Amino acid sequence: MEVTHTGQVVYSGEISAGIVLLRIKLIEPNFVDFKAGQYVSVVIPASDKVAYYSIASSPNRKDEIELLIKEDKLGAGATYLYSLKEKDVIRLTMPMGDAYLREESDRNVIFVAGASGASYIRSMIHYLDESGQMMNREIHYFFGCRQEDELFESDDMHALSDKYAGFHYHPALSDQAVWKGHTGLITEVVAKLMQHDMSEWEAYSAGSPAMVKAVADLLLTKNNLMPDRFFSDMYTPKI
Repeated sequence: MEVTHTGQVVYSGEISAGIVLLRIKLIEPNFVDFKAGQYVSVVIPASDKVAYYSIASSPNRKDEIELLIKEDKLGAGATYLYSLKEKDVIRLTMPMGDAYLREESDRNVIFVAGASGASYIRSMIHYLDESGQMMNREIHYFFGCRQEDELFESDDMHALSDKYAGFHYHPALSDQAVWKGHTGLITEVVAKLMQHDMSEWEAYSAGSPAMVKAVADLLLTKNNLMPDRFFSDMYTPKI
């Protein structure tokens, strides 16, 4: 796979339990045009391996990208990226992926993310906010984790809920005894809160392949979502 960009790490910091935010300033070339929801391929030094990560930042920021990295000592890509420090150089191939935000659409949207899959959703939410596309749309964001300390940027999401009447943030925990919010599998929370017809909606989802497929099956069978309006790099419903 041909390397298209070289970048330099300008920030690395933990934003939740086991999740690091990596900010990469692009060097050569010093910009990238991408769509919210696309991903990159990261070259792992001294190997023939690459790792794939969603771009977590808005495409309005063309001179840098952000990645969210979940700690995984058994994964070569996560181990490499998790270890990067400021001024380290990184080689990338981008942009990649077809499950990007459909910018020409003004349909209502449901976002469903599991754990680090939220990086895929993060790019789209930031872009929708910056471009003024949240003003007259109904948008529901479901974010599922095991424990509360795995959630990140919840204050920002609650601020968007205050800013836009149609934006709704639904964090849910599957493995915490004391928690005032939604509990259980994220699909259970979606099923409980989204009981209406969604044939004119769009859906975007990221997380484990099993979770994404379960979300697709739920929305298509129970909410009448059209298969060609479900977007994910992990699973594509049959049309």
